[in-house]
Amino acid sequence: MQRWHWKRIDYLVHRWVGVTLGLLMLSWFLSGIALMYYPWPAPTESRRLALLTPLRMDSSVIGFAAAARVAEDAASSSTGASSNAGGSRHGPLVSGPLVGGRLMRWGGRVVYQLWRDRRGHEQPAAVVDAVTGALITPLDSATAIRVATDVVGTGQLVRGAKLLAHGDHYMMAGEYAASFPAYRVRFDDARGTAVYVGQAGGEIVGIVTNLTRLTTWTGTVPHWLYFQWLYSRPELWTWANLVLPSVAIVIALTGIVLGTHQLFPRRRRGEWRVSAYRGVSKWHHVAGVVFGTAVLTWTLSGVFEILGVSNEPRPGQWQRVSAGPTQWSAIHVGEADAVRLAATGEAAAAPVAVDLVALEGRVGYEVHFQDRREVWVDATTGAVRGEIASRDAVRLADRVVGADAPIQNVTRITAYDTYYYSRHGRESHLPAWRVAFGDRAESVVYLDPVTGVPVGFVDADTRAWRWLRDAMHCLDLPAINNRRPLWDAIVLPLMIGGTLSAITGVWLLLRRVRRVIQAPP
Repeated sequence: MQRWHWKRIDYLVHRWVGVTLGLLMLSWFLSGIALMYYPWPAPTESRRLALLTPLRMDSSVIGFAAAARVAEDAASSSTGASSNAGGSRHGPLVSGPLVGGRLMRWGGRVVYQLWRDRRGHEQPAAVVDAVTGALITPLDSATAIRVATDVVGTGQLVRGAKLLAHGDHYMMAGEYAASFPAYRVRFDDARGTAVYVGQAGGEIVGIVTNLTRLTTWTGTVPHWLYFQWLYSRPELWTWANLVLPSVAIVIALTGIVLGTHQLFPRRRRGEWRVSAYRGVSKWHHVAGVVFGTAVLTWTLSGVFEILGVSNEPRPGQWQRVSAGPTQWSAIHVGEADAVRLAATGEAAAAPVAVDLVALEGRVGYEVHFQDRREVWVDATTGAVRGEIASRDAVRLADRVVGADAPIQNVTRITAYDTYYYSRHGRESHLPAWRVAFGDRAESVVYLDPVTGVPVGFVDADTRAWRWLRDAMHCLDLPAINNRRPLWDAIVLPLMIGGTLSAITGVWLLLRRVRRVIQAPP
């Protein structure tokens, strides 16, 4: 009876599991390189503000309270019509209570974009004309085209506007789902720009160009298995993204063990040749040993990529700071007066947006100026302030954590730290108040310094996933994160090495399969 040595078992497992997933692993490395330069389609908050044009303020606007009544009345009637008629074409206009909004110039007119709370973030839910009080939601295609034209500039030929019930391949991630249905407005410009405009909230959901399309099909689609038929089955997609990387771990681990054992095969006889193999086999052996740890790290962390928590605020934390529903009746100061008060004593700069935000049961305006200044004006008293004081930050952070947790330190940060940072193509709010607690989870709350709302939250779970998932998979280590091209100089050679290991492995596997097929019976 043949005895199976561990090396023989390791070799066969590595070979035949590699036959099964070799091409997939190669696609992960090639798509990973594309993702390093993927232009994220969703605009960041600073980008959204930069797209806004100056806002001319006068007393003709109807006010946030009136706009909220228009939206809520329409939502109630839409829900009633849906119940009576057995379904509504567009569904309810607003899902959940309104928590605030933004006054801005949008699509050639001044509007109120009203928000609801969605997992700690403001979600645009309705649009109301700020002068006439007309409800614009749900948008029609002509309005969506005007909004999209603000992004690309006038004079560009519009190729068409199509209403999408859900995201296409360029907007497929689950974080975009709440903004659909949305219009995809395509332009005939040199970049092949397509702007996605939410039908309910009128927000710019995404901006896609020819470069985005290229990196989507070479990056996100093969890397995340964003195939429509698979992603439309969430449970199957989740299992695929858990099981396939788990099997890939077996390939990487068995390869490292076997490759390391086969280094310097004749060293006992004084011959220090690195590998006994030749040709492509030698390249695969050496590349696998040199870059094997990186390959194992990426496959292992690939399992974690769809698990765990991030450093974003947790659901319910925004409500704790706002302390109850928005008191629309408490608004006694108009938006025009708020802008005038906010601009007093400052260098002339045009406002681009006025946000209404609730803080500890009080409502206030956050006035955004074109020079990126932000000023808070109390909507009840007209009191003006800049950033909240450190003692106020402590009080607000204590609302988030609760349980009378002791305060460790309070710091105003202007740069990302180890756990509060953004990944490629994303953005976290800066500056911010960082309030650290001495509870068991060593919780840290990050607050917007003007509005006081939570913009980040870190606890023991966040720290664990930060290292197991983000640091291992994206190598966004504190020393190199957001420092390009230093990050590229470290990550790209590792990606190329992993690609070399995978592509030589695929070549050997194809050669082996061909031999099996051509072998005489």
